[in-house]
Amino acid sequence: MELDNYVKQIQAIRQNFIKLTPVVEKCDQILATISAYQQRQLPNVELTELELSTDLIFDNLIEYPQLMDVSPQFENLRQVLIENFGIWHVCNQLWINDLQAFCGAKAHNLEIMAGNAVISANLKNTIATDNLDWEGQDNDRPCPWTTVEKLDANAAVQKYYSYVDNIIMAWAPDSGDVDWQVLQFLRQNHFPGNLIVIGERNGATNSAKFWQNARLQLVDQLNRHHRPFDFINDQVWLVK
Repeated sequence: MELDNYVKQIQAIRQNFIKLTPVVEKCDQILATISAYQQRQLPNVELTELELSTDLIFDNLIEYPQLMDVSPQFENLRQVLIENFGIWHVCNQLWINDLQAFCGAKAHNLEIMAGNAVISANLKNTIATDNLDWEGQDNDRPCPWTTVEKLDANAAVQKYYSYVDNIIMAWAPDSGDVDWQVLQFLRQNHFPGNLIVIGERNGATNSAKFWQNARLQLVDQLNRHHRPFDFINDQVWLVK
């Protein structure tokens, strides 16, 4: 979806439902997120669930019969960000602050399959790696926010695992099993650091083999400002 048209849609919704505070708040979150990404900055707002509640819709349906059409437009946000910015994993500055605190200011980090390296650009001492081969994806024009070393995930981990404290893997594709190969390598080589994985368990991200074999731990600190905002229930995991 073309970005300007989507922004105009959200602005129109905001104006049409100006008396409905929950709708206005969601519009403001969406517009702030887009505005920040346009400037290659992280939004300072946290996206809350974009789907309008059933109670809100039915309590206002007589006055606003078009309210039924709003949630689907809100939930187009992720696809708009993918197509226009090459961003699959949507994060904000509050979450990056939590991630930085968890990793530690002096820690050395590696991001694999970094895509446009939004995380690496905002996390201290982080090496971003990706093979930048996005053929067949919704956005096949990489435009990284910081320097990305052209390495596939296996090569990156083998090169850097002994030098870093944290390895970050966000929104790995659900095709292939490179994520499972990475996890096997780290186990075999007794990696003492943290493997931090952002994804939807048994859903839109990562391979089935990975989820079947990973030992998962949810960390409250890393999910406090990272909550699902649409139909994809992605979370932040420590994986062993």
